[in-house]
Amino acid sequence: MARVSEIMVKQFPEQRMLMMRKTIHFFTEYSDFIGTAINSILPLIEESGAFPSSGLVVCFHNIDLEALDVEIGFQIAQPIEAKGDVTVQILLGCIAAVTIDRGPYEKQDPTLEELMKWIPEHGYEPDGGVYYYYLNGEDQPENEYLTEMRIPVKRKK
Repeated sequence: MARVSEIMVKQFPEQRMLMMRKTIHFFTEYSDFIGTAINSILPLIEESGAFPSSGLVVCFHNIDLEALDVEIGFQIAQPIEAKGDVTVQILLGCIAAVTIDRGPYEKQDPTLEELMKWIPEHGYEPDGGVYYYYLNGEDQPENEYLTEMRIPVKRKK
């Protein structure tokens, strides 16, 4: 639908994540992989007596939709033991260019394009993957979905 917040640089602390990572064909495997990741990670969190510290987080490490390197998971506040294909990832503290999109997921490209354009125009360059933090669930109308987009950045040399 549309970007609903200003693009700005924010500083984030280190984050502990439970994640699954795989190289997939976006159009044929993405929805199944999200389901697999959620159904693998949430039970581990629940079994440990903990709760997720975020909604679903997706990181795209590249943009090749036929061989997309994607990581899916949740932020956690306490150590939880990894199991099977689920790994514990520590995202180092970073600065990131950030904005929020509202609307259907398949209509987020214009917001991402604005964010990608903003980065070099403001003296930065990308320094990692594109992270999507889903701020609310799919239990409301699509036009109300909120997604925070983060791209770690560093100053251009």
